[in-house]
Amino acid sequence: MNKKFVATLVLSSLVASAFAINAGAASDKQTLKDETGKVHSVDGKLGKLNGKTAEERALSAIEKVKGDFKIKADSKFKSKSSHKDENGTTHTKLNQTINGIPVFGSELIVHEANGDLQGVSGDYKALTANADKASLTDAAAIDAAVASTGFTGELSSPAQAELVYFPQGDQAVLSYKVNVSYLADIPGRWTVFVNAVDGSIVSATNKIESATGVGVLGDSKTINTTAKSGTYYLEDRTKYMTTYQGNSINTYNFNYGTSSQYYFTDADNYWNSTVQRAAVDAHYYAGKVYDYYKNSLGRNSYNGAGAAIISGVHYSSNYNNAFWEGTQMVYGDGDGSTFRALSGAYDVVAHELTHAVTEHTSGLIYENQSGALNESWSDAMAAVMDSADWQIGEDVYTPGISGDALRSMSDPASEGQPAHMNQYQNLPNTEAGDWGGVHTNSGIPNKAFYNFATAIGSRANAGKVWYTASRDYMTSTTNFSGARAATLKAAAALYGSTSSTYTALANAWSSVGVY
Repeated sequence: MNKKFVATLVLSSLVASAFAINAGAASDKQTLKDETGKVHSVDGKLGKLNGKTAEERALSAIEKVKGDFKIKADSKFKSKSSHKDENGTTHTKLNQTINGIPVFGSELIVHEANGDLQGVSGDYKALTANADKASLTDAAAIDAAVASTGFTGELSSPAQAELVYFPQGDQAVLSYKVNVSYLADIPGRWTVFVNAVDGSIVSATNKIESATGVGVLGDSKTINTTAKSGTYYLEDRTKYMTTYQGNSINTYNFNYGTSSQYYFTDADNYWNSTVQRAAVDAHYYAGKVYDYYKNSLGRNSYNGAGAAIISGVHYSSNYNNAFWEGTQMVYGDGDGSTFRALSGAYDVVAHELTHAVTEHTSGLIYENQSGALNESWSDAMAAVMDSADWQIGEDVYTPGISGDALRSMSDPASEGQPAHMNQYQNLPNTEAGDWGGVHTNSGIPNKAFYNFATAIGSRANAGKVWYTASRDYMTSTTNFSGARAATLKAAAALYGSTSSTYTALANAWSSVGVY
């Protein structure tokens, strides 16, 4: 949750109808398009698939939809992941490849049950490669990527380079995708694409998603700690992940710095000192978020495989921010005016940890509409978990002003966000432009979620639809129209396509101008 952007530009060109039906070989075949006319989903009874494995069947499915997606005859795909949902439908994600190298952001998901093709969704790009072999070494690419960020200190985790093709117009630019993460007064979690031929920077995005015992607000909480040699640590080893993966929920102290972290310890297991309050909340709320995903959605930690959840508090000095660093949560204490300690808000913790879940499900790219969906999905799941109101961050934002919040899902305009596509803001895809308005235009899907949840009278059921859509039907480049289609597919899988839930969801999206 970075700083809020106030609506300054109105676009009405993005509200064109995004739904079309294309008659195909199957009588119920539906081809869904976004507002630009690009296909993002083909659904229906599309025929039998050949192959013994999910990957083989998924690859055979491409032949049935290549005309709809305008897939070139020589295009290649490789299985990225496969998952069978609770109804027995298998969702296999395919990555487009050129010369055996993945194309960044070009993915299709094949949905099939017992060999029957039920649909294909995602994004295909018809591209021409600029090169088939790298001239630059991965080490040189890492050096160029780190240098492009301007950071000269020690990285919080080693930078790694992956060879991909980066889409630019109709060209596929052979590039190294390099992740650069560091903790500093201004932290960074950059994804940098370095041209593998000439070493130039193709694209760079900072993915720090800002949120901007006794807890921060003075309330008492029961927390799980671990005793070692007579000293208590903020280490929760009571979860499923501990039993089966040996991992735990751990909370540490940056001690008002940006590099080293230290264990929080206590002699009598009564965590009530002033310095411990931010840690108590971070620890307690991380446990609640884990419990929600495990108990309500069957997901074992943010990666689905029991990863440890690590939090660090007292980051830097008067730091008005909280973010998911890629491996852990980081919380500032605020300056006392714009924010108080950010770990004191359940919805902030839930929002940031949901970014980690999204990273391991749909992988929504943090720019433009996919980035706004990334932000909105975190807000929506936070509102499910912290269900007392429809505001985000109100417990820690502007402590001297009552009634306001970082965002309002029921009334996005009250916090400077659009609530309908006719108010969509076409901001530049730069850091100054909020990467295409990811924190601004998220108000539109936020309002759709609010409309949906209130119409069906259940945040929990709405959250299940949103999670299932992210897990099974959304790719890294899903846009608003694609999100509508994905959530409708999830609602149909969970509650049926003739249910009142499905109808309420369709109406919720239509009411914000997403068709």
